[in-house]
Formats: sequence, structure tokens, C-alpha cells
Amino acid sequence: ASVSENAEPTPEEQDKSLDKPKQKKNRCFMCRKKVGLTGFECRCGNVYCGMHRYSDVHSCSYNYKADAAEKIRKENPVVVGEKIQKI
Repeated sequence: ASVSENAEPTPEEQDKSLDKPKQKKNRCFMCRKKVGLTGFECRCGNVYCGMHRYSDVHSCSYNYKADAAEKIRKENPVVVGEKIQKI
């Protein structure tokens, strides 16, 4: 019998025991139709069928424009020319 064992689990251990393994989403988020292997996962995090896979059809909340602007900002550094001294 060791002293470190407690009768009650710590709050962290309780949280881990309550978490169920995440089940793979296999239904369209819009029409709830089973998608099987042909499901399309959108950048908003949901899975859609072939009819609802486009962002304009399922009213996607993901901001593609801001993401593209941020990607360009990261990949293209600012180019600044050297100052020329006047004589």
C-alpha cells in the first residue's frame, strides 16, 4: 500500500475518463445524408456531401480571403531599396 494512491481521482483524471474517443463524422452537416468515403471536409471543420461541398452552397463561415492575404503576407517579405546618398 503506497501513500501516493488516493481514494478520489484528481480533476484531470476525471476529465480524461469522461472524454469519449472522437467518432469519425460520416454525415453531411447540411442534409445529414451518409457520405461514406466520398465526404468532403471543408476548412470550416464540417463534412459535406457532393451537393453541399462548395463554400457558397453551405454558407461557409471560414474566411478564405483573410487566410489567403495572411499566406501572401507570410510568404512574400517586404522589399525595400537602399537609400541613395545625394551629392
